[in-house]
This record gives sequence, structure tokens and C-alpha cells, in this order.
Amino acid sequence: MKNKNGQTWLFSFTDLAFLLLISLSTIPVADSVTIRFSEMDVPVVPESQQLGALGQLREVWELQVHPVSAEYPVPYKIVRFGLTSQVDGEGAQLLAPAQLMDALENLKARNIQPVLLPEKTSLTQDLLYAAGAMAKVWGMEYSETVVQPEILEEGS
Repeated sequence: MKNKNGQTWLFSFTDLAFLLLISLSTIPVADSVTIRFSEMDVPVVPESQQLGALGQLREVWELQVHPVSAEYPVPYKIVRFGLTSQVDGEGAQLLAPAQLMDALENLKARNIQPVLLPEKTSLTQDLLYAAGAMAKVWGMEYSETVVQPEILEEGS
């Protein structure tokens, strides 16, 4: 006959922990002891008629990197999204690498920096080129890029 008391210690430990919890909860806490589990300071925003929702004031642009295919003959697409656009994807432009720098400089002139969104199957080379172009246009002095974007000439 096999002994099936292998898990007896687990029940004993659980009973002991439960009894310890009951005994500790009956001890009164001193008034001088303050226990803080978490604290959050919520800022007070004054009421003003000049305040508006940020979504109405901000344009959100995405620089999407796609694999070259029949649907996307060039790897880059700049798209406007946000609450102010009538339709998501408004103002979409398909861009070749030679056109990317000019499009980013136009956005920078309007003080808009797009979010870089690579497609899962896009080429790493295209992603690095886009990241380098953004770093070059916005002058990110503390960033290092692997691929330095250059404006491609016709026929190369």
C-alpha cells in the first residue's frame, strides 16, 4: 500500500499562515504609525474659456514604411491621422526615398514630427533610411544613424 501523505506539509503551512494572519490583524496599530501604500497628486486645471481639447489643435502624422509591392510601389507613405481629419488617412502620400527628405522638411516647417511606423515585413534598410532622414531633418544631435540619407539623383 502506497503512502499518500506527500502534500500534508502544504496544508499545515496554509493553516499556520492563516492563523498568523488572524493573530496579526487583532493587534492594534499605533496612532503614530502611518502606512502609505501609494499616493498620487492630481493637478488642478483652472477653468478657462480659452482652453480647448488638444485633439482639435494637433495634427498627427505617420511615416509608414511598407515592403515594395503592387499596392505600394515605393516604400514610404506619409499619412495624416487624428480627430481633426475627416477621414483617417487624409492627405496620404506615397514617397520614394528621393522625395522623403522634402516631405519631412515640409512637415518640419509646420512644426510636425511624424511617428515612424514600420510594417512587419518591410525592409530594415528602408526603416533605417527613414530614421536617418528624420534625424537629419530634425537635427537630433544626440542620435546616431546607421544609414545616412542622401538625395538620390535621377538614374542611380
